[in-house]
Amino acid sequence: MQQGESGVNRPAEKLYPDAGASLIFEFSHNRVICRYCFNTATLQHRWSPEATHLSIRLKPGATTVLLGRSFVTTINHAQVIDEYDLPGVNELLESLPLQTLEQRVTSVQSWLVSRLRLSKMRQNQGLINVLQSIDTKPERLAEALGMSRRTLERRMRNELGVTPNQMLSFNRIRISRELLLEGKESLSDIALLAGYYDQAHFTNLFHQATLESPAQYRRRKLSQISNTPSL
Repeated sequence: MQQGESGVNRPAEKLYPDAGASLIFEFSHNRVICRYCFNTATLQHRWSPEATHLSIRLKPGATTVLLGRSFVTTINHAQVIDEYDLPGVNELLESLPLQTLEQRVTSVQSWLVSRLRLSKMRQNQGLINVLQSIDTKPERLAEALGMSRRTLERRMRNELGVTPNQMLSFNRIRISRELLLEGKESLSDIALLAGYYDQAHFTNLFHQATLESPAQYRRRKLSQISNTPSL
């Protein structure tokens, strides 16, 4: 969960796909708008300097349980959440503007808990954990789980909203980003550690997924860290 203050110009933030989703509450002029975004591609989100924001990241699989399967069919496009017929959402949005930040966080958490209690779906958390950490070819994972490739595809689409190959790609990009941020390994070593064939393969797929090369990503992130004021 993150919050942002009004009156502060923040650079565009990249939302990297991980099979999770975002709920972004925007507070401005005594009104609130809540947007939902499930992205399978890297998106650039610009924060309005005229508003205060509260952002919640839902873990993979949480969307179908808390909000419903229809939400994972809306891909790479932010939707205003009150367009959906969700019990209690209008009351939530009406109550938030006059609350303090702590009260807003509590109210949103309480609403999500109420959604969980009302949900008829339940996660197989063990399976979700395995699917989130997929690091091998889908055929091998399906065999290890004792199911066919087609069954694996169906379950992942139903529970996570993505395919096995997409999840494998997300995980490799996540590992790559973590290693690039550490700044210790060479690009060729990162390529092998993250499961790519070689550096050229890594660079090409990383650029497609993140809209910048591994070297550009490393320079940008390390520059942001070095320019962060110390408290």
